[in-house]
Amino acid sequence: MPDITVVALCGSPRRGGNTELMTDAFLEGAQSEGAVVEKFFLDEMDIRPIGPVGDVFEEREDVRADDDARMVLERMAAADIVVYASPVYWQGVSAQLKCLIDRQSAYYMAPWLREGMKGCGIFVITAYGAPTEDQSHWVIEPVKFWARNFGAKYLGEIAVNAAKLGQVAQMPGVLDEAREKGAAAVREMCGGR
Repeated sequence: MPDITVVALCGSPRRGGNTELMTDAFLEGAQSEGAVVEKFFLDEMDIRPIGPVGDVFEEREDVRADDDARMVLERMAAADIVVYASPVYWQGVSAQLKCLIDRQSAYYMAPWLREGMKGCGIFVITAYGAPTEDQSHWVIEPVKFWARNFGAKYLGEIAVNAAKLGQVAQMPGVLDEAREKGAAAVREMCGGR
């Protein structure tokens, strides 16, 4: 089996939270299939909001390129699978993840980003705390759009209604499902067995 790399972007502000626990389980599953994994806990990184980028896509430059954003974007572009992991906050992804996504605008036409993301597998992990209805679409649908925009392959998602810190560890099957989906994502990107 060829080497598969998985980069996980953990957009939760809470260490040991539901999003991170599911992400770690997904990565364990990916590793069980031989993948090389890397997790970025975005809240602990220096990633600033996007600055002015200009009107002409081909001439854009990142005026804030002295932080961690470009390094993470380069790792994403080199990966076979990118995991977007974020709790649902006010009908969207966390600010931590959104800052990184917005910074892609500065590199939108850069061949290294466009070519790197084309054909890449994309997976979503999200937790939400709404007691009455599934709120996961606020994270899933934007990521599906981002995947289409780059010609990436959407691999699926794990979405759980869990708001209390570490709650998913007490929910039967959730972390097992995350491990299984991590392994399955690697197999899918290898063309199955």
